[in-house]
Amino acid sequence: MRNGRCPRGNSRAVYKMTNGIISGDKHVYVRGLDFSSPKTDRLAYLCSTCGYHEYYLTDENILQKVTQKWEKV
Repeated sequence: MRNGRCPRGNSRAVYKMTNGIISGDKHVYVRGLDFSSPKTDRLAYLCSTCGYHEYYLTDENILQKVTQKWEKV
């Protein structure tokens, strides 16, 4: 998605927006980490052809904590 192409239908109709998709919950919870922040930005990508979407956490502190707590694949 981040390259502008939808992985589902190969469409180029991909758009992005910070906090463009909100789950309705005011907090982000990442399993295994003890934090909750309404300020955590999520960069959302959405294909306007099929509706497929992805979103990514952009807070570097959270991403660093994940590298310390989660198992690397």
